[in-house]
Amino acid sequence: MPSPSGGGALSRGQVAFALVALAVAPYAGLDSFTVDPRIAEVWPLGGVGFVLLSTVWAAGRRAIGAACAAMVLATGVTALAFDYSPAAAGWIALCGAAQPLLMMLAYRRLRGGVGWVPVRPADLFGLLLASVGSSLLVGLVGGFPHLAVGDLPSVVLLWWVLRTTVFCFTVAVIFSILFHSPASEEVLEPSPWANRLALVPVAALCVVGTYHDPSLPLSWLLLVPAVWGGLTLTMRGVAYVLLLVAVMAAGLTYLPQNQFGYAGWLPAASIVDTLITAATCFAVLLALMRQQRARLIAQLDQRGREAEHQRELLSTVVDSMTEGVLLIGAEGVHTRNAAARQLLGRPIPTDGRASWVETFGLTGPEGQPMTDEELRARMARADGVVSEVRVGSGPDARVLEVVSKQLSRGDEGAGRVLLLRDVTAQRARLRELTSFAGHVAHDLRGPLTVLDGWLEVAFDEDSDHDDIAGALARAHEASQRMRQVIEDWLGYTVVQQGRIRPEPVKLAEIARSLVESRISTVADDDRPRISLDLTHHVLADPGLLRQLLDNLVDNAIKYTEAGRAPVVTVRSRDDVEPGWVRVEVVDEGMGIPVGQEEAIFEEFHKGPVHGRSEGTGLGLSLTRRIVALHGGEMTAHRNPGRGSTFSFTLRSA
Repeated sequence: MPSPSGGGALSRGQVAFALVALAVAPYAGLDSFTVDPRIAEVWPLGGVGFVLLSTVWAAGRRAIGAACAAMVLATGVTALAFDYSPAAAGWIALCGAAQPLLMMLAYRRLRGGVGWVPVRPADLFGLLLASVGSSLLVGLVGGFPHLAVGDLPSVVLLWWVLRTTVFCFTVAVIFSILFHSPASEEVLEPSPWANRLALVPVAALCVVGTYHDPSLPLSWLLLVPAVWGGLTLTMRGVAYVLLLVAVMAAGLTYLPQNQFGYAGWLPAASIVDTLITAATCFAVLLALMRQQRARLIAQLDQRGREAEHQRELLSTVVDSMTEGVLLIGAEGVHTRNAAARQLLGRPIPTDGRASWVETFGLTGPEGQPMTDEELRARMARADGVVSEVRVGSGPDARVLEVVSKQLSRGDEGAGRVLLLRDVTAQRARLRELTSFAGHVAHDLRGPLTVLDGWLEVAFDEDSDHDDIAGALARAHEASQRMRQVIEDWLGYTVVQQGRIRPEPVKLAEIARSLVESRISTVADDDRPRISLDLTHHVLADPGLLRQLLDNLVDNAIKYTEAGRAPVVTVRSRDDVEPGWVRVEVVDEGMGIPVGQEEAIFEEFHKGPVHGRSEGTGLGLSLTRRIVALHGGEMTAHRNPGRGSTFSFTLRSA
């Protein structure tokens, strides 16, 4: 049965020890009237009863009642054995059981919580007050031998209360610590064995010296082992030292040379009793103060370890951030992470007087010049305000988003945290989207205007049948043109998202269905001649592969001179790299302008306007993007005679 400090049930051995002590205590008290026949030299019944009650308190009222009955029985039987009358023996027994019970109730009330072990100075003084109060109350009703109720006004009452308080308080303190103080809650380091071994004979000599010759003023020696133990031992060690002193002091009261008598209001025996109480208080108070200090140190160490752990965790998080973090004070940069150094491109100066504008080549987000004063003004804005600066110049320039936050509100002298984030790609994407919107509007406006114009001609009342037919045909062409523009833009957005689902595909089947659908919509006199030589299987997304081939064939047809039938060849062969297939689309059109073999793949790049039709500028950039998503590569070159060849690779299936 474990015993927490809250006063839980103890082991059977401890309960048995308390019962054995209870059997001996009444005899020791009723047989110790050597110095004065009215005052027992040893009256341990109250302290022993307190220990017994504390061991069974958590077991409930029945156990407490049984313990009180055992105290009444043991005291009453012992008193009868010492020839007390049955009435006197019964009264002594009842008072002997009532005194520790009253002490127990008073201590719990004064302590204000569960548990028995003094953990604060207030707990110790509460136990002392409970000992004094219960002893005085029992003394007032004559609950001790050889003193009638009519003798209460005598000074003997004071002597007996003091003597009873000493034994109740000392025994309660010692065994509360030994029985109810868990070893797991001990925070003081054990004293070296040399110190403990030296303290035992010193404590014995001090007690013997005090009781050996009362004529010498050596009572203060009782304080020596108490102070020594309180300054060097654990709480349990202090309890053992106090137990040694108490047992020796109680035993020496039986010796003939013990002449501490009771004379006057403050006799020598009472002085020794007071010193034993003081020694107990000093020892426990010193141990409690050391224990509290050790707990505070342990808490500080724990908080220090937690703070260091938090610092390491925060440092790890900050160092792993892709955003740059700078802690800036009045004297310059205190802390920065690796990302800040990478974003700024150069070592960060720690001197607050260094010019950041010159060091990092800072300008405004659009490249406008900036001064250090302007930069400081931007950084000193209210918390959370976002600013942008450009680092460097040329193609390697980066746009950084800067968020400044003051560390302490209302303190202008406090440092600031700067968060840096590279928004170069976002700004480029924003410009791309802006251009995207402009191109969409421009590309759709042209065919829509043509469509509206020819529809007006068709609905004109003055138009004849041939004019209406021609207008509707051209309106249909404009509608088809607008549909192609929309499909180009939709394909562009899909490819930009990078979603592909590759599977084994026959090149010939994809190309054949594409050619058939394209030729079926063209008049015979303008029908392109498309030849296929595709024998390979590739691993590709069927939809994107169709779009890739359709764009290349459409590009070949589009850039063939008007009035000339387009001639296109689509063929495949094994690539020089094993496991790959190379596909070529060859035309006999106008050819790629010299020096623009790479430029034609840029977004929104448009070829010569004197071809069959003007494109959106997305077709070829879209094809290269599709090939890249499949892990291949795409090139283009001008043929020696006329026309161009577009070549790309795909993984073989």
